[in-house]
Amino acid sequence: MVVAAAIGGIVLLGSTTQRVAGIGFGLVASPMLMLLLGPLQGVVVANVFGLGTALVAYLGVVKQVEYRRILPIAAAAVVAIVPGALLARSLAGPHLSILAGCLVLIALSISVAARRIRGLDRWPGLVAAGAAGGVMNVLAGVGGPAVTAYAIAARWEHKAFVTSMQAYLVIVCIVSLVMRGEVPSLTLAEWIVALAALALGAVVGSYAAKRIDPRAGRIACITVATLGGVAVIVTGAIQLATA
Repeated sequence: MVVAAAIGGIVLLGSTTQRVAGIGFGLVASPMLMLLLGPLQGVVVANVFGLGTALVAYLGVVKQVEYRRILPIAAAAVVAIVPGALLARSLAGPHLSILAGCLVLIALSISVAARRIRGLDRWPGLVAAGAAGGVMNVLAGVGGPAVTAYAIAARWEHKAFVTSMQAYLVIVCIVSLVMRGEVPSLTLAEWIVALAALALGAVVGSYAAKRIDPRAGRIACITVATLGGVAVIVTGAIQLATA
């Protein structure tokens, strides 16, 4: 029950964050889930409930998604997921932890420095952002920041981008789960608690989004993700040192 409560708390935090900031489930939830469940199961669980969060949001904005802009990015991500999944299967636990933690920090750095990256707003930048997002999602459960960087550089209107990102996240999470070929090894109690947390997060997040400055939500998301990414790297390093 302690593990179930921890998973529920992480999913609740990630789901709420995504509702407040528009993105961020993977950034917030994935590092903590990796610490709790290990790098393999942690990323799979993050993708499952990240998919659930994005799907709920997507169903409410189906007609508002800018498919012409987001589908080419999703296509690049899908292609890149294949080698990313093969790499994930070939790495031992500690090495995967370190790599996943580094990818979280790299993703954060890219999103923060997006305006300074030249050429990111052009087609090569679009393809690179999509491919990077696909690899990061299947390896570390954080497929959003690279695409966010492209959106910032391309001056994609924030509301339209966030709406379109839900379609992207649904596609990328589904393909990542299929390519990983794994299912979460959660108990019935853990599934029930996590699903309830996902639903509660959608409600709490919708309420909080009307009262919390999105910028403050993004700062909190970045802070939590940074701490989580560092913790995952340290954990992997300790496991290597004591192996």
